[in-house]
Amino acid sequence: MVKTKVHTNKHSKLRPHETQLVFKILKTLRKNSKNTLAIYCELHQNTGFKNHHSFYRQLRFCINNHLIELESIEKRWGIPTKKYRLTPHGQEMLRLLTESLQPFEH
Repeated sequence: MVKTKVHTNKHSKLRPHETQLVFKILKTLRKNSKNTLAIYCELHQNTGFKNHHSFYRQLRFCINNHLIELESIEKRWGIPTKKYRLTPHGQEMLRLLTESLQPFEH
């Protein structure tokens, strides 16, 4: 019998407090697609996104788990602008999280 070592990505699992941050990203993209800076600016007011490292970690989690996807890349000047949108899987996850959090809302 051959034993294989399973490699896990440290960004493939969420810590308990990060679920709320992912939920906020999904909520931000609920109505329409947005570019990375627009998402970050909208979330920057929230406690969990005071630094860009946390934001990009959660954004990467959403992309790697097919909750959001790259819609387009626009290049006018300098660095290209990436726009993201919710996937059907992301819409379902947002619905489930919204339903599960309703009893806790005031």
